[in-house]
Amino acid sequence: MQTQSSFTRLLVLFMALLFAAAVFIFYTTSKKAGTELVQEFEQREARTLDVVKWLLADKAPYAGVEQLRAQIKEISRRFDIRVTYVAAGKVLAESDLTPEEAAKMEDHSTRPEIVSALAEGFGKSTRYSSTLQREMLYMATRVQGLAGIPDGVLRISVPYTTVQGILEQSRSNIMAVTAAMAVCAALLAMLLLRRTKGMLLSFSRVVDDLGSGMAPDKIRVCPGSEFRPLMDSINVLAKRARKSMRHLHDTSSQFEAVLAKMTDAVAVLDDKGTILAHNAALDAVLGAKVACSGRHVMEAGLGLEVDKALDEARQSRAHEPQRFQARLINGVHADVDLVPYVTSKGKPRFILVLHDVSAMKNAETLLREFVINASHQLRTPLTSIQGYASTLLESPPADQAQAQAMLGTILKKSQDMGAVVTDLLHTASPQAAKSDDSN
Repeated sequence: MQTQSSFTRLLVLFMALLFAAAVFIFYTTSKKAGTELVQEFEQREARTLDVVKWLLADKAPYAGVEQLRAQIKEISRRFDIRVTYVAAGKVLAESDLTPEEAAKMEDHSTRPEIVSALAEGFGKSTRYSSTLQREMLYMATRVQGLAGIPDGVLRISVPYTTVQGILEQSRSNIMAVTAAMAVCAALLAMLLLRRTKGMLLSFSRVVDDLGSGMAPDKIRVCPGSEFRPLMDSINVLAKRARKSMRHLHDTSSQFEAVLAKMTDAVAVLDDKGTILAHNAALDAVLGAKVACSGRHVMEAGLGLEVDKALDEARQSRAHEPQRFQARLINGVHADVDLVPYVTSKGKPRFILVLHDVSAMKNAETLLREFVINASHQLRTPLTSIQGYASTLLESPPADQAQAQAMLGTILKKSQDMGAVVTDLLHTASPQAAKSDDSN
């Protein structure tokens, strides 16, 4: 009986929720009906505007503005609407005002309905009238070619009082019904929650223990047969969770150990270039005094090349690894590997690996300087030797002493070149490098 009553209560609650959804749908439908009522009201007034325009045209030609005012007052009285005729922004006739009062009215050329009527032939707007102290609907149409009066705009205005009253009454009724149903649903929910709280308490404890890693082997007390599948599922979930947590802990420990022992700098980036995780080698390469996690690659000091490569990887659909060389902001040269991947939730991520090649770059620089220095030291004596040898071969001097002097110079320069070569070989030898390091 206990299990059946629990299931029944849950079913009643579900039915109450469905009923609440039905009330919401009814409210939405009534709101749509209110919108249609407003549209019907506006369409009716638009037809009234057409009739008023026809009546004005039927009375043409006019002897002057006074006759126009008389006709407008008569139309206003019969149709119980406010009629206005505007020409060049000036109010020529107003059914509710005297000619003197109409002449004092402000320029109407900027009114929305007037602007639309002049541009498109018809215009309407809804706004609060400070003169009548109520919400008004304004509709206007362009009038041309009536003899005796200038071309202008004919406008009628009617209050929204009737339509608003009907809509407000409908909304009040709907709100009252909805509030009553909400109170009933809340009372029913409180009763059901109170009765089922004890039943679900054991499941709550197991789930809490599962989250803290101390879940029991199984739930031993079942509050009802309908909860048996849920209890079995939680027991199986607890067993799998413990196994997964142990595996996750082992994997995390291995990952952290490998990451900590890596000499290369490694970082995990999100799609915006923010560092999510990194190893200590990255801080060492960047010379960072503050942890790089949570900082953008540019802010952390990885440089423009890394940021540009990251932007290209975001835009690329191939999702292939990139390898390039970059110079960091602190001057360190590094070989960079950028590997994109996607998380289980479909979010793009990037693995960034930096290998410091500054020593190699420095060695290349030293080698380049070594070659330049050697070339400079050997070029001068070699030029002298080539010059004297060419002279002796092409036009040998008649004076034997001069020839001997030239040969002596060649010998002296060749000995100088030999000394330079010997010094260079000594400098480049491993023994010399070790001696320099010990000094």
